Amino acid sequence: MANSIMSLFGGNNSIMMQAIGAMMRGESPQQFMKNLANTNPALRGLDLDNLDATAQKVCREHGVDAGKLSAEITQAVSKMK
Repeated sequence: MANSIMSLFGGNNSIMMQAIGAMMRGESPQQFMKNLANTNPALRGLDLDNLDATAQKVCREHGVDAGKLSAEITQAVSKMK
């Protein structure tokens, strides 16, 4: 399932770097996703106030196991340290 999260956004690998920058600026995850939705059509129309439920819904729609995806992201982030 390599890069499965990026495939949901058309392979845009800069999203992870944008997320790290947002975290360093102290943005909430909801605010980060709302800002990202301004430039990423794949996020428009999603409920970005309830990220957990929305993430589950998007994973189901794309046939992605949410638990495996979470583990993949955790692993990717741990390699950045």
